[in-house]
Amino acid sequence: MRHAPVLAMVAVLSAVLLSACAQDKPELRPTRSAGEGAWYESSTADRHEYCEAYRAHDPQRPISIPTYASEESRDEFADDFYNVLKKKC
Repeated sequence: MRHAPVLAMVAVLSAVLLSACAQDKPELRPTRSAGEGAWYESSTADRHEYCEAYRAHDPQRPISIPTYASEESRDEFADDFYNVLKKKC
């Protein structure tokens, strides 16, 4: 008989804790920057072209920055993509 109130309390506390955990979901953040996303969505041929232009560092043959959905300005995205090229090429 004494176990019934304890079991009821444990059940109620468990339900409260589970509902609290379900509400505190962490906000998911992207693991890739927009520049990295554009790199990985590019074809192998495009990546090769980007790296050739990056290595050439020729103002007559600039790097063609791909389009990619991003909240960054065009200049911020270009800087981000250039940093990706530094790592990948």
